[in-house]
Amino acid sequence: WFPEGIAALLLNKLQFDTESEASAAVSGAVITVPAHFSAPQRQAVAAAATLADLPLLDLVDEPVAAALHYGVANETHDQVILAYDFGGGTFDATTMSLDSRGIYVLSKTGLTNLGGKELDEKIGEIILRQFRNALGSEPDLSARGLLELRRVSEDIKIELCTPGIKSVSRGVLLGSDIVEIDIQRRDFMGSISAYLDQTVEVTEQCLKESGLGHKDINTVLLVGGSSLVPEVTNRLKKTFDRQGQKVLYHEPSRAVAFGAAMRAAQVSGDAEQFHLPPELKGVTGFNVGVRTVEPDTMRVSIDPLIKKNMPLPAAIRKTYYTTSDLQDRMSLDFVQYRIDESDAVSLGQLMVGPLSHPRPNYPIDVEVDYHEDGTVTVLAADTSAGTALQQSFGGAASDDIEYLSHQRDLLR
Repeated sequence: WFPEGIAALLLNKLQFDTESEASAAVSGAVITVPAHFSAPQRQAVAAAATLADLPLLDLVDEPVAAALHYGVANETHDQVILAYDFGGGTFDATTMSLDSRGIYVLSKTGLTNLGGKELDEKIGEIILRQFRNALGSEPDLSARGLLELRRVSEDIKIELCTPGIKSVSRGVLLGSDIVEIDIQRRDFMGSISAYLDQTVEVTEQCLKESGLGHKDINTVLLVGGSSLVPEVTNRLKKTFDRQGQKVLYHEPSRAVAFGAAMRAAQVSGDAEQFHLPPELKGVTGFNVGVRTVEPDTMRVSIDPLIKKNMPLPAAIRKTYYTTSDLQDRMSLDFVQYRIDESDAVSLGQLMVGPLSHPRPNYPIDVEVDYHEDGTVTVLAADTSAGTALQQSFGGAASDDIEYLSHQRDLLR
């Protein structure tokens, strides 16, 4: 199974539940994704929608969806919002400007592998340590034992984040052993302090990339279940403490879904009916460029084409040239990266050729389009021969789609 196939089954289940509740057919859907999702990740989500036979109306960044709901629900205009989105598996920071016309993203960044799961694992480490101390040996860590450990760790985390709760005591069963566990909130907060430091650093980076300062932010909007950790609010209030500034929750676990529904109304032409602002404008989440080789030195470098945090949609055209009379093909390796070029990841390669009349300085025209949904399309053209090759990067290939469709049909 591919991830796209699993996601398609989930989308089918959601579609079935929705149609059962509404007694009407679903004609399309808006799907939200982490703000820092790359072009291939967004393409994979789009592929899942294709497999589910669910028309995709738009892909929306989760913090933007939450801010849309906050702005509409509170009739908020002429504000700059910083969304701190700490979810189950990822962290996003996004700055946005809100006015009566809509939402305009200024900058965004995030962490792919930091979310509630990592916080649960810190609780799990404390539980295992207390088991070892009580038993004098290793607890049962079979598949069933690990599943129970993850479940109880999440439950304890949620309880420790409840206002007024300073500690949690309960009996935990792993395998055939049960131990009375006692976890203090201060110990939990100490264990996740480095993770919270990372989220604050990324938030500061997002603010820097927007060209704004702390004083320019009107509201810090806390989104996602992991943002309910009390220390999150405490840390952010120390930084955003000017008179009139707000650090607040607004439906942290549901605002993204509500915002997605509002976006669906926007793209379906119903914005005016529901008194919604008509516009939603995003920015690029990555730098996109072409990996090049200097012929004389053979030094590899990246030629940046589209910069991070440029308004969407973004497009650029550039001409590349061959370097010898024997070169009858040109390989273009397109990459993306957030800040450091050494972290660049290949989006994919395009091979242009064979060229009709190879010669030095043979021109190949390249057009890169960064779309509003965050996906990237490249068109490379041999204008002399009148041939072109287009590629949308990421997602499942056509053969994979066919195979996954077969798997899905077996389950129907």
